[in-house]
Amino acid sequence: MAVHDIIIPLDPDPSREAGSVAVYALSVAERLGARLTTLAPSFSYLLSSVAGIQPPPQILEDMIRASEDAARDALAAFAVRAGSAGIEVGQEIVPTGPAGFADHFARRARTCDLAILPQSIDEGSSWRSMLIEAVLFDSGRPVIVVPYIQTGPARFDRILVAWDGSKEAARAIHDALPLLGSARSVEVLMVQADGREPGSGADPEALAAHLKRHGLPATGRSSMANGIEVADALLSHAADSGSDLIVMGGYAHSRLRHLVFGGATSGILKTMTTPVLMAH
Repeated sequence: MAVHDIIIPLDPDPSREAGSVAVYALSVAERLGARLTTLAPSFSYLLSSVAGIQPPPQILEDMIRASEDAARDALAAFAVRAGSAGIEVGQEIVPTGPAGFADHFARRARTCDLAILPQSIDEGSSWRSMLIEAVLFDSGRPVIVVPYIQTGPARFDRILVAWDGSKEAARAIHDALPLLGSARSVEVLMVQADGREPGSGADPEALAAHLKRHGLPATGRSSMANGIEVADALLSHAADSGSDLIVMGGYAHSRLRHLVFGGATSGILKTMTTPVLMAH
């Protein structure tokens, strides 16, 4: 599988830093020779009515125009950066609410090979926190989530594969093959939670052998979480090993189960310091 189409969201709010995702996505597109599709939300009509109070028509019209202008400016600025790198860009303004934008983005992602999204540092119902879940559950495409502390372009020299034998992890690894092909080191790691037996098929050495048959420099090993959460153990190992990317399955359970019980995916997304490729 090759990556020819990448989709990313652009934040039209000038007070929010979206540079890390833009730089990362541009570098991935340039490396892979891919086209970029950029979607920017316009939420003005939602903000125009608070507690049932409808503003005068002229004020409402001005708010909508300002919001759409901000989205248009964000798209235009990104297009200039992409053009200087010789990257083809498609653009779309999406006038809807946060949930509507997340759903629309997920549907558009179905016609792309990869989505690149920003980490959400907001709790609750912000559009960033909705976006990752919507794309993972509803697009059928892999997602790279870029931490907000990320600086500089993408690197894929050292890749850490988090393996638990699940179908989600297997899907993520397959989807990551175009990136794994450029790695100098691919480490398959199974982190075993304290007091739990490894899942069926969770043999990191067997997966490493499979990746070697793809010509990849893969090794496999197991480790214990040693009294900490699996997500924390993975992130700690990624930092200690200097990993450029973590590849893992995302949300092994349903939306409802995730909301009730949480899980390793939520832990990774909250405290990540390394870009993570996920698939569901």
